Amino acid sequence: MRIAVITNSFPPKTGGAASICGSQVEMLQAAGHEVRVWSPTILWLERSAPIRLFHHLADLVSRASIQQEVIGWNPDFVFTHNMTGCGFGTAAAIHARGYFWVHFLHDVQLFEPSGRLVGDSVTPWQRFWSMLRRWSFGSPDVVLSPTRWLIEEHKRRGFFVDTAVEILPNPAPSADFVPRMPQEPMQLMIVGATVEKGYDFAISLLQALPFETQLHVVGPGIPGNPRVTFYGTLDRQGVLDLMRSVDALLVPSTIAENQPTVILEAASVGLPVIAANIGGIAETLDGAGLLCPSGDMEAWTDSLNYLREAASYATQASRMYELARRHDPVAYAANLNQLISNL
Repeated sequence: MRIAVITNSFPPKTGGAASICGSQVEMLQAAGHEVRVWSPTILWLERSAPIRLFHHLADLVSRASIQQEVIGWNPDFVFTHNMTGCGFGTAAAIHARGYFWVHFLHDVQLFEPSGRLVGDSVTPWQRFWSMLRRWSFGSPDVVLSPTRWLIEEHKRRGFFVDTAVEILPNPAPSADFVPRMPQEPMQLMIVGATVEKGYDFAISLLQALPFETQLHVVGPGIPGNPRVTFYGTLDRQGVLDLMRSVDALLVPSTIAENQPTVILEAASVGLPVIAANIGGIAETLDGAGLLCPSGDMEAWTDSLNYLREAASYATQASRMYELARRHDPVAYAANLNQLISNL
């Protein structure tokens, strides 16, 4: 089969969506499919708010160059992922020519251009963008979502009401057993030195803990705190290597996230996770890991104290490996190829 993939996030770009999309393309190619990826460079996302607004509005229509190239290639299927910068009308225009269209959800970009979902309410801003993008984006033949939470958030805003929807949890890396025992001082890790990823909370937690800890941060930052080490941007292998050396992953997000790839990466090396109970995180952990209310210092302190006990730590590491088995990449590839066969 010929499969055209359209996405704004693909390796060597970093991030969860790029990682999942890259893995998916490798799986499709390994199964014998011919895959071609369209992933344009997007420069305006880092510009000022008025310029971003202009481009978001211009982005509603089809991107003619991608549309024409995909149709000229004549694929059997069109797979789309995050479409900001690719033209939200691009896939609908191709679909109108008779091509079968499968859309993979990763986050909330369709109804929240910033990608940052705060709180549970449907805001007027989201209603405005939902109206525009429902009109522009159209209706795929099938929508695949890693979590039920994410698809329900889209349906709350009018998306995919009459579209076939399936839940296909994302794959984790292949499981790799790592002998583990909590260290002294305890070695903690967070991915993303931003307020949204909970970095400020993690620093406050570090200061409030009654025992010694070290924090390892994937992302840029200013050195100066002897208890904090910054590693800059790391690829997946770099993240996994760091995860093998630390004791726990903190996911103290202040925005609703779907299925954080970093949790699945932690699962693959049996790294215990403490995460904010927000968005699709509880569904992703599925009984593994420790959930805390976002910003609740006492709950996070109690969870870290719990992990300091050897028996508790071993239980949590074991549960993370069980989670990795439920997200086995070989099983994911088989499910993905079975889906294609059924289309």
